[in-house]
Amino acid sequence: MNMNKQEQDKAKGCSCPFCDKPICPDPEDGRYRCTSDDKLKIHLVDCVGLYCPVPVMRAKEEIDTLEEGNLMELVADDPASAEDIPRWAKRAGHQLVTMRQDGDEYHFLVQKGGKEDS
Repeated sequence: MNMNKQEQDKAKGCSCPFCDKPICPDPEDGRYRCTSDDKLKIHLVDCVGLYCPVPVMRAKEEIDTLEEGNLMELVADDPASAEDIPRWAKRAGHQLVTMRQDGDEYHFLVQKGGKEDS
């Protein structure tokens, strides 16, 4: 049987929680990439070494540059960010897609919502 790449990706059974396109962490660096849509980009925001309130301020500045529906991955090592970023995302009208801890680093994948008065 000859399947195209998108059909093969769907057959793998991996899908993100907000759409039907497969989004898989890259095993080499842990970042998320869409395996079936080369146009899907995830904006990386590195806040390692920055402490409260800077990660939240950077998150707002960076997500404001994105179009609605786009994704931002924020990486921080401030333990306070584990509570601050999810609260900010909810209050600002964005969706926290996933949060994971990798050693001392916290990785947040946030999808920009429609609310602009964050």
